[in-house]
Amino acid sequence: MRYRLIAVGVLVAVGLVSARAAEKELPGRQLYLKYCGACHGADGKGDGIVAPFMRVKPADLIQIAARHGGEFPLAEVVKTIDGREMLHAHGEPVMPVWGQVLSDEVGGGTRKRVPVERRVQGRILSIAEYLQSIQAK
Repeated sequence: MRYRLIAVGVLVAVGLVSARAAEKELPGRQLYLKYCGACHGADGKGDGIVAPFMRVKPADLIQIAARHGGEFPLAEVVKTIDGREMLHAHGEPVMPVWGQVLSDEVGGGTRKRVPVERRVQGRILSIAEYLQSIQAK
């Protein structure tokens, strides 16, 4: 039941954040809102519409640089968003493996094909660069 509530919340949130995506034309922001906004919130503060229903609170993404001594770890953020190289020793990952989700969406399936992988990495990089742009000062 809990997962159904989260799923419904995600679907509602995707619709809401998609409408807000039209406000700003940054491709990274649009992708962020589509894939991340339901959990991390429209402003990246970890207060998305489904956050109250999650066992693990979503991270405040505007504090990434602050948590890393003032430097934004772009490569680390890209790997975290992608998620395919992360070890999941104790069951399911906390967040979706977006690299696989995006690969499936653009037609890559489970195989990493070069043209598909370029598109996937381009989208992930756009999201990471958007996150870099919203870091708290």
